[in-house]
Amino acid sequence: MDFDALFNEKTFQFSDFQEFTFLPGHQKLTERVRKRLYYGLDKDVSLDALSCPVTDIAVEIFQKSAPSPIRKLQKKYAAHVAREACISPCAMMLALVYIERLRHRNPEYLQKISSSDLFLISMMVASKYLYDEGEEEEVFNDEWGAAGKLDVQTVNTLEMNFLNAIEWSLFTEPNDFFDILGQLETSIAERQGMKRGWFTYTDLCVLLEQTAWSQALTAIYQHFTKVSCMIGLVYLTSVAGLIATSTVLHQLSLARSGQSLLLPQVEISSAHLQTSNMNPETPAAVHPCYSRYSGWGS
Repeated sequence: MDFDALFNEKTFQFSDFQEFTFLPGHQKLTERVRKRLYYGLDKDVSLDALSCPVTDIAVEIFQKSAPSPIRKLQKKYAAHVAREACISPCAMMLALVYIERLRHRNPEYLQKISSSDLFLISMMVASKYLYDEGEEEEVFNDEWGAAGKLDVQTVNTLEMNFLNAIEWSLFTEPNDFFDILGQLETSIAERQGMKRGWFTYTDLCVLLEQTAWSQALTAIYQHFTKVSCMIGLVYLTSVAGLIATSTVLHQLSLARSGQSLLLPQVEISSAHLQTSNMNPETPAAVHPCYSRYSGWGS
């Protein structure tokens, strides 16, 4: 995704994320969120809630950020608030940016507040900052209180304490927003792949964007290539040995066949000579001179 073209301030002047939906790359971002945050590719399904993998990660992050055992955030409560308050994935990511900001600026605040209250109030502030542009889109504190099962006065107090703790610093740079998005995508890809026992194409694309995973997969690929080359070399050597062995055996069989053909002829000739010498009835050869003089003496 081309973030430079997406956030080109020469073309689009904006001061916060309220104008984000009107940028030309919004549709691409929506498709990315649906695919990589496990919302599904069905465009009829609204993004006004948190997917199950995102909810799991949110619960873990808020529990670690606010370790107080009082009103510890549970998945059921987080899913209920997200569904009732229509929390979008962008609001979720912006809230995580605020939590990271509080870790550096005011860690004492995170030690005092419960994880359930922190989840509710951070989501409320992020949603207000993103979407409250008019009366039609406003969600009042009493509605957030009903979603979080708190009274309005408690919600108002939590909101003021949160804003004072973060020093009313709600504006977020796009790079910080997309850093959180990348971390969410990586965590979800890792967990879902490990849970299933295999990774989808989208999961691998997400993981390859991370340096550590890219280096690890590259090392695995190189090791696999070396092992394959060694196995191929051993195979070729074995084939060459088999061919050489078969050739030698063939030559030996030919040599033995030639010897077996010559041996009967030699045996036949020797037997014939022995038979001729031992047979007395066989007339001896008469010298021509002897036959001539024998006539004279008769």
